[in-house]
Amino acid sequence: MDTMRPPPLPLAAATALLLAGCGRGPSDTDASPASTTRRLEPTRVRTARVERREMRRVLSTTSVVESERQVTILPRTSGMVIDLRVEEGDAVEAGAVLAVLDQRDAWAALEETRLALAEATDSVERASLSRREADADAEGLRLSHGQAQRRHERNARAGLISDQELEQLAFDRDSALRAFESGKLAAERAALDERAAATAARRSQLACDRAEVTLSHTEISAPFAGVIARRSLRVGDNAGPATEAFVLTDLEHLRAVFPRPQRELAVFTALGAVADGAGSAAGDARIRARAEAIPAYEFPGVIERISPSIDSASGSFRVTARLLPHADGTSLLPGMLLRLEIVLERHADALVVPKRSLRREGDVTVLFSVRDGVARRVEVTPGFSEGDAVEVVPRESGALSGGDLVVEVGNRDLEDGAEVEAANAPERDGARE
Repeated sequence: MDTMRPPPLPLAAATALLLAGCGRGPSDTDASPASTTRRLEPTRVRTARVERREMRRVLSTTSVVESERQVTILPRTSGMVIDLRVEEGDAVEAGAVLAVLDQRDAWAALEETRLALAEATDSVERASLSRREADADAEGLRLSHGQAQRRHERNARAGLISDQELEQLAFDRDSALRAFESGKLAAERAALDERAAATAARRSQLACDRAEVTLSHTEISAPFAGVIARRSLRVGDNAGPATEAFVLTDLEHLRAVFPRPQRELAVFTALGAVADGAGSAAGDARIRARAEAIPAYEFPGVIERISPSIDSASGSFRVTARLLPHADGTSLLPGMLLRLEIVLERHADALVVPKRSLRREGDVTVLFSVRDGVARRVEVTPGFSEGDAVEVVPRESGALSGGDLVVEVGNRDLEDGAEVEAANAPERDGARE
């Protein structure tokens, strides 16, 4: 009986089993030292360009728009409203009549005072005539007295008449003197009567003027040019001195008043205030204001005055800023809520980088500039910041310039001299250096 033998293994399978038994594979025999050393690739980073622009130290606060001139107009007298001549939103000039109250009583009182004035004027004329008559009578009596006195003296010196006749002349002289004295008193009394009549006439004139003023008070008028912000009267209302009639506001002279803590008094005093009343919307305005109602607009402003005293309760002082219209003529309105930015200091030609490009190393702040694909460590001193941007001052002169690339993202573990590859390619702005 024949013995069964297993079929022979293929050559490749036998070789594989032999190598496996020895613990080696084809890859182990082909490995080389060059293939075990992997080449380091450049670190991928995101870069940004250094800008040269103005940076400002800004203080932010909130306030409400106020009108420099806004008043609640009240009637100066009582009466029923018979005419309304303006509505809310109307622009009015100074002295314009806004509403009229019933004027009949005021007109009657004025006519009565005018009649009294006419009578007083006539009394002055009569008193003046009486005074002139009294003066004329007194002058005639003075002349008669003088003539009697001369006749007595002449006959007394001549001695040509009897004593009885001389005594008669003396009696006539004395009678003429008494008549002259009485005439002078009458003239003085007439002068007093004339002055009293003149005083009564002036009193009548004052009463007439007062009646005219009372009549004018029946017309409610605007004390200055502005816009009617609110009308509270209606035709037929009984208005009086305590009745709110209109609110008049000046939309051309707007301001914002805000408190600041007393520790900032020296800062604001150093800024100073605008001495003239003009102001401008130029780029050097100390204040920028934005209103929630119109957020797309930024309004310039200037510090107009700073209170020299500190409120003992709050420990703050008041700052008043004048708000100017936008360049296209758009203006704020009283009552709008504002976000104010007060520029305390400016650096005109600052080097500006993104805040994310800075890295703290203990007490030192550094960033990495990129030149020819190599990161260079630059020590800087941070300055003013605005939003996501910050001003930097290199500690080594010339280490950083406008237009240079700096690492914005990927600088956390970066080292000086490391090769980097920018994941983005910021375009150079022609306006930058």
